[in-house]
Amino acid sequence: MFRKLLVVLSILLVSSAPALAKRVALVIGNSNYANTVVLPNPVNDATAMTTKLRNLGFEVVAGYDLNLRDMRKTVAQFARSAKGADIALLFYAGHGMQIGGQNYLVPVDARLQDETDLDFETMQMDFILRQMTNDVKVQLVFLDACRDNPLARSLARRMSPSRSATVGQGLAEIKLVETGGSGSVIAFSTSPGDVALDGDGQNSPFTAALLKHIDEPNASIQTVMTRVTGDVYNQTDRRQRPWVNASLIGEVFLNKTANQQVASLESGTADTQTNAAAAPVAPAVPATAALAWEREKAVWDAAEGTGSRAAYEAYLRAYPTGTFAEIAREKITKITRSAEATKDAAPTQGTSGPQISAADRQLEGNEQTEAQLGWGRSTRREVQARLNLAGFNTGHPDGVHGPMTRRAVTAWQTANDFVPTGYFTAPQYKLLSSQTQVQYVAWLQEEQRRIAAQRRVVSRSSTPQNNPPRNRNTNQNTNNNNNNGGGQVPAALLGGVIGGIIGGAIR
Repeated sequence: MFRKLLVVLSILLVSSAPALAKRVALVIGNSNYANTVVLPNPVNDATAMTTKLRNLGFEVVAGYDLNLRDMRKTVAQFARSAKGADIALLFYAGHGMQIGGQNYLVPVDARLQDETDLDFETMQMDFILRQMTNDVKVQLVFLDACRDNPLARSLARRMSPSRSATVGQGLAEIKLVETGGSGSVIAFSTSPGDVALDGDGQNSPFTAALLKHIDEPNASIQTVMTRVTGDVYNQTDRRQRPWVNASLIGEVFLNKTANQQVASLESGTADTQTNAAAAPVAPAVPATAALAWEREKAVWDAAEGTGSRAAYEAYLRAYPTGTFAEIAREKITKITRSAEATKDAAPTQGTSGPQISAADRQLEGNEQTEAQLGWGRSTRREVQARLNLAGFNTGHPDGVHGPMTRRAVTAWQTANDFVPTGYFTAPQYKLLSSQTQVQYVAWLQEEQRRIAAQRRVVSRSSTPQNNPPRNRNTNQNTNNNNNNGGGQVPAALLGGVIGGIIGGAIR
């Protein structure tokens, strides 16, 4: 009984504590354009979002139907307020455009009679983003600005042919920049380069879904955006799909409730920062979990780029309940129906890659057939990586096909009904590439991240004479990994990271 009283007292103390976290938001909605199409919803969207964010403890700097002068003043006020914030948030609804991969937000008085007007009559998106990185832990950006914009088409007609080609629909993808804080989330109302819908209601489909989910109790912002994406995609009859770039080192909660505090206290693990205002960012999670969203998007991008049934199935094996799972299943259905209608492929062809003739299956690989492929060391390393990703362990890819790699090749050939010789033929290599293309693209991205991280460490290191001498024996052991039958399991090969990307595909 005494313990329960302590629990209740603790809850009361936490819930009555003053807000400690600093949350600042910039909300702009431009509808009443003087020189282009008037938009019905942005001011409604921005007004509703202002109310929602204030209820979540944000200090909101808001502006509606802003000309360029007032837009600059509003952004300047926000920049001063956001300095040192735990969370800085931007919500913009209105016209936007992209020129040469750069995004511009359009005030209500913009004319854009020629290209020089871009710098003087619009506000570059990068300028606003810079104001959100001044000692800010987390940046959240929501852009409902991908509407069809006649100003962009009119401007393109006045530009030279080479420059007019750089005027794109919607907005361009914004690359995440490391700011030294806890990370960023940048959410578009639709895919980069696509046009969003205004909808028939008081709010646009994207903003309506965001208003519905952004204050859901105990939902991380990652979860919120997954739900927003699903709602918009379904409510627009699959015509609009929000797009999200995220790089966070922990989960971000905008509405942590007392219910979580009760659970923590009753389990004897009270967390003094479960109050929503006191803890915008949860404790750091392992790297594989923190980057899961980014990795899923990388795998999906690879699947979209390939466009094959095998690629979409590889995504589903890795993310059976992922953000794009429903889309992947629909694309597989369309591909299957098309194949059946045209009789260009067997129904099961997508799962096994290109069709292999009986003669090719009986063709025995040997040193000569492999030599004819003309592989250099880099390609041999690629083959080792692909075998690992297919679940056949070659150890650490080093470009040397020793006994361990040959055993892996033999096992793969056996599993795919080839004559098991340990050496590749051209059709076999083509099949392996098809089977692992999605996973291999994701693996390459992880490799690039790892190399970049190593370079940063080297650049910060002391002078060479202060570095300890390299262990020659250790290097020799590493290089001989394949030939001596040593090596690491595939998960170790990818540093424990790629396993989070491809899930069951690596098993």
